[in-house]
Amino acid sequence: MKREDAEILSRKVVEILEKKRIERKVTKLQISKETGISRTAITLMVKNKNSPTLRTLMMVASCVGVDIKDIISEAENSLK
Repeated sequence: MKREDAEILSRKVVEILEKKRIERKVTKLQISKETGISRTAITLMVKNKNSPTLRTLMMVASCVGVDIKDIISEAENSLK
């Protein structure tokens, strides 16, 4: 996978996670408290100002109540 493609996929994963977070009414504060990731870092991730690690995405997905594998699969399918 090319670097550009990986970045596009990562952004799509974040976009889907944010959508699921809002749908499930999970606040950034809740995620921050459960994961130790600052609200600022979460906001920057959503605004595409930083590139989250897989570990970060997994922790956020867990807090939102979704499986990161499903989110990655959904992101891949949406980019086809």
